[in-house]
Amino acid sequence: MSDMLVNSNSCTTALGVDDAVGVCSNEDNRVWYVAVVNRNSEKLIREKLLQKGYDAYVATQHEEHRWANGRKKKVERVVISARIFIHLTEDERREVVHLPYINYFMTDKARTANAYGVHPLAVIPDREMKMLRFMLCNADSPVNIVSTPFRAGDRIRIVRGALKGFEGEVTRQLGETFVFIRLSILGAATTRVVPQDIELLSNIND
Repeated sequence: MSDMLVNSNSCTTALGVDDAVGVCSNEDNRVWYVAVVNRNSEKLIREKLLQKGYDAYVATQHEEHRWANGRKKKVERVVISARIFIHLTEDERREVVHLPYINYFMTDKARTANAYGVHPLAVIPDREMKMLRFMLCNADSPVNIVSTPFRAGDRIRIVRGALKGFEGEVTRQLGETFVFIRLSILGAATTRVVPQDIELLSNIND
């Protein structure tokens, strides 16, 4: 079986000016929370949340699987299992957490706990969400999530190809170049890129 990446019709094909410079608006006080759900239920729960009017996102990448007998099938591969990103106000979150298919919302263990030992809820910045969605929609190679980010390297911008305009950090593994974006408490999303498509923004030693 071989896999070929295909873009979803709902994919973002280019970063806007605001995205490129990191300007995000959040006028309705909604932020991206991370809900923990049962494995293999992510896409079904996403649809249930969308039907209820919530802005829900599952990190997936569309691929075309080709079997040995020549058959092809398009699949939506879940990249971050058992996690759903939901854009909510705090009042909405208090409603959603009681839905039977939501286990709980992730907390940020890196932040200081309160007097009861409870850490603040994890919130994913708008820019990280936009960059993640852009990468998943447009990467020519499979995107993987690593629980521990790579060592900080050079800051780069991709100047051509499907990921043109994407900014991130770069590392090398076994002679290949990978670009990644940090995802706060989730680690990092990585995909392989061609070195010729990269321009240097700042050096690690700057």
